[in-house]
Amino acid sequence: AEVALQNKVVALYFAAARCAPSRDFTPLLCDFYTALVAGAPRPAPFEVVFVSVDGSGQEMLDFMRELHGAWLALPFHDPYRQ
Repeated sequence: AEVALQNKVVALYFAAARCAPSRDFTPLLCDFYTALVAGAPRPAPFEVVFVSVDGSGQEMLDFMRELHGAWLALPFHDPYRQ
C-alpha cells in the first residue's frame, strides 16, 4: 500500500452495499476515477481506497465485485477499518 499510494492524492471511500446512497454514488465515483486515471500520465496521481462499513466480509466482496472500479481496499478485518 505504501508504494501504491506514494505521492498520490488519496480518497478514502466509506460505503456499504446495504446503503442506498452508497449504491447510487459508487458508479459515479467509478466513472470519475476511470476517466481521471485514464487521462493521467502513469502512475496516476489519484487513488481511491475503499473502506467497507458492511456487516460482513462477504458483503464487502460482493459490493466490490458488483459496483467498484479497480480500487484498493482496506481488508474487512483490518483494525484500522474502524
